[in-house]
Amino acid sequence: MSYTLRDLPLPVKVVVTVFLLAVGAGYSSAMLQLHIQDSKSGKPMPTPEDVVLKFTGKKKFDPNAPPPEAPASRLEALIVAQTEEINGNTMAGAFTAHDRGPKHLKFSEHIKARPEAEVRAERKGEQRVLVQWIHTPDAERKAAYEADKFVPPAGKMPKALTAGLKDGDAVKIKTLIDSRCVTCHSKGGEKEEPALDNYAGLMKFVPPPPPPPQPDKYGYIKVEEPISISKLTQSTHAHLLSFAVLFSLTGLVFALSSWPAWMRVIGGPWVVVMVFADVSMWWLARLCDEYGPFFAMAVILTGFLAAVGLFGHIAGSLFTMYGLKGRVVIGLLFVLGAVAGGAFVTKLLVPALPKPKVEEKQAADPEPDGGKPEVKKPEDKKPEIKKTEDKKEPVVPVVATPKKPINEIDRLLTWPLDPAGKPVPLAELKFAGGENGGMIRAFFDKEKKYADAMKSGSPAEQDKLKAQRQSDLNALVAWARSPDAVRKSSYEADTFEFPGGGDKAVTPDFAKDGKVKIKTLIDNRCATCHAPGKKQEDYPLDSYKGFSAYLAALDAPAPKDEKAETPAPVEPKAVKPVDPIPPAKDD
Repeated sequence: MSYTLRDLPLPVKVVVTVFLLAVGAGYSSAMLQLHIQDSKSGKPMPTPEDVVLKFTGKKKFDPNAPPPEAPASRLEALIVAQTEEINGNTMAGAFTAHDRGPKHLKFSEHIKARPEAEVRAERKGEQRVLVQWIHTPDAERKAAYEADKFVPPAGKMPKALTAGLKDGDAVKIKTLIDSRCVTCHSKGGEKEEPALDNYAGLMKFVPPPPPPPQPDKYGYIKVEEPISISKLTQSTHAHLLSFAVLFSLTGLVFALSSWPAWMRVIGGPWVVVMVFADVSMWWLARLCDEYGPFFAMAVILTGFLAAVGLFGHIAGSLFTMYGLKGRVVIGLLFVLGAVAGGAFVTKLLVPALPKPKVEEKQAADPEPDGGKPEVKKPEDKKPEIKKTEDKKEPVVPVVATPKKPINEIDRLLTWPLDPAGKPVPLAELKFAGGENGGMIRAFFDKEKKYADAMKSGSPAEQDKLKAQRQSDLNALVAWARSPDAVRKSSYEADTFEFPGGGDKAVTPDFAKDGKVKIKTLIDNRCATCHAPGKKQEDYPLDSYKGFSAYLAALDAPAPKDEKAETPAPVEPKAVKPVDPIPPAKDD
């Protein structure tokens, strides 16, 4: 006598029923996840083209389609980076805060006479024109450089462009490059290498365009990297282990049904076999370059056959487990589930889904005057100080770019990063000297006026104060990194030409005639504690001699003869390298 699902006690039937329905709901959610993850065309399920692209990185060659856009050259990436730093990853600051061009084109001079927002818009125009020139065919590009006359494509001339660079409907492209790049990257400049004072030097950072793609014998071309081996291994591990157990259980339930034996023999292990075949197609598609697209198409077939088999397990088992009344209840549950699921998908889920990943290139010029869209590099996220209500007040981001400090003051005032490369929050900064200490908080929450404003000031006042204090810090770091002659003369004259915004950025008490009153800034931020009669009088910073003790190069050998350059406390207790500034005492 055979034992079937109909012979199970009612409690066991209920458990099996709930299990099968839960598996069906889980599989439906997997289909949704498949849509979100792999359906780049926006269709309900991934198309054959989507699957081929995922596993092989290939797509059918279309001779009428525009050629794929070449990746941004090194020169272009440096120009359009979204930061005002000057380092090996960005040169965008050469157009604004770190502009070293001639006076009539210099950023710091222009913002004295006109709104800064207007000048920045012109500098964005310069960047777009330079990118357009980079993307011009080589012969035209070279001729425009030599003639110092580049005519942008029709309708692509930026509306905002520095007046001294215009030549009718053309741009003085060589003058632009000389003003923004060659001032440093030329013989005698701060960065002689690489030299950018000639066309050949520039072209080292603008590789020739890649050759047009050549389709294989089946008409496919590779357009991107396929799924990585590591991800495919991880997915294989998860699918084979979990699905083998899950679908073996559903197959076991189906095997106990009252369907004919031949149907149960084939249908019981069907889903597990199809899952194994599906995973096999993944690997064949990924590893077989010539026939990969065809194996990728087979993934759709094996996935469909697995889904049909699972539906057979669930429906076939449930409808043979019960009598007529039970089947009616199961049928109603199917209908209610379909209606509820449809309502959930259409009313709640679809509006919340991400937009389809359409591959057609968007004509995404961010400004109406045209120009090539800016190429955004992955950039280190830095905490920004929100703009204040006064739109003319420049907002200075926290300086968090990792760089090697050149002296002790530079080290104490450089914002540290956590292991993930993000700036350490202000409240977590150690307010002390020594190897792991810093003095950044002297500009912020360790100063009474700032601390009071953060407690009771309006959001606009707080944002404005944060921007000013950050700019004060930036100015002192820039001064500390300047040559000794510049430092000393600017300290004695109490005037330092800071390229980060001058009197438009720092605290008004420290600004005069577009420059920073550097000695006044030091007296207010450092000498309030580090002076005779103050809390840290053993480490005086109230004179250039005392301050210079901490400005010696960190990697330079200690001077042998000149005692004036030997860092030491005021009281000549010993002649030795500088003792680190000790932990500060809070007010």
